[in-house]
Amino acid sequence: MKLTTVYPVMVLCLIWFHNHSYAQYTIPVISELSRNSQSIMQIRKDIRQSLYTIKSNRSVNELPTLSMYKYVVKGSENFWDIIAVTNLDMDTLISINSLSSPSDIKKGISLFIPNMRGIIYQKNENESYESIAVNYRIPLPYILKINKITGYEHKPYIFIPCGTISDLDRSLFLGTAFVSPLTTGKLSSNFGVRNDPIDHIHRFHAGVDIACPVNSPVYASRDGIVIFAGYKGGYGNLVIIQHSRGYFTLYGHLNTIAVTKGNKVATGHVIAKSGNTGRTTGPHLHFEIRKNYKPINPLLLLR
Repeated sequence: MKLTTVYPVMVLCLIWFHNHSYAQYTIPVISELSRNSQSIMQIRKDIRQSLYTIKSNRSVNELPTLSMYKYVVKGSENFWDIIAVTNLDMDTLISINSLSSPSDIKKGISLFIPNMRGIIYQKNENESYESIAVNYRIPLPYILKINKITGYEHKPYIFIPCGTISDLDRSLFLGTAFVSPLTTGKLSSNFGVRNDPIDHIHRFHAGVDIACPVNSPVYASRDGIVIFAGYKGGYGNLVIIQHSRGYFTLYGHLNTIAVTKGNKVATGHVIAKSGNTGRTTGPHLHFEIRKNYKPINPLLLLR
């Protein structure tokens, strides 16, 4: 997202309401996910009006007032059903509700549904509203109007009408952010606590192991910059690539390395050949994805 503008949704929305003098605001509840629902019809009408106003560069006075609704998911309804019925876009639903994947939408979960498309943005204290408007290519008057900003008071969270999340955040949500580092191979050890194959002690395994023949081509899982290429302890020959927004990928137990520190690599670029170096019981690739140095299960992010 996050990625990002991803925060616990209830806290985020309560902060937002407080910032907008809605402390006593009661969030209306959508009773059913139907285009015939009065609430849904109003939401769709407001979305059309806000899009027309902003895209046509019309007066800010033609913008509807930003409102938030609540909906409790029922039955087999899914992420795409909600988008289709409400006429929101996926970026809005992801940002407002801090969603990490479409599978987050399950029966009984409460969602916030705004009456216009856009995202919630965390503003730095020294960041100007003008710079935010330029970055998102949204005229400043619309941002000020929607967020009821007069003067230059600092609001830590603002709603950016027609704002979008990053391509990476969208890819992470859809599970298409990273490609597999191998075209052949078999998963031999999963992410998480496991019985160490060498000393048989239960330890946390920060990545996945993919069994493959020695000298199998190893590919960059995403665009980035090589920040390490060499031998490193139990990893053996190791390549570490730094990606945007705090992500890193690690490729261990390599036989040969085809890149050097500082190289820029594209998704699918051959960076090494797999091997059996370091602390290992057989030929395989050890692969990790980290966010701000914290390991993440790669299987959740690979396409």
